[in-house]
Amino acid sequence: MDIKQIAEQLLTDELLEVGRKAVEDTLVEWRDNRLSEFTRGNGLVIRERNGKNSDIIRFGPETALRIGIKAMLQKLS
Repeated sequence: MDIKQIAEQLLTDELLEVGRKAVEDTLVEWRDNRLSEFTRGNGLVIRERNGKNSDIIRFGPETALRIGIKAMLQKLS
């Protein structure tokens, strides 16, 4: 299987949802445990439990990509 075929399989709506959900679940876990990557200037933020906006950057896009891709590959296995 070449990289184009792999990309086509990963870009299905079902697998993208798996990746999105994994990132969101991790954001919730990090929020609830009051975790964040130190000194991030940009990245992903999630609202607080009470629905209020949060200024805390939980982790960067590279971490989100790792989480999402790992979840999608696990689903393919």
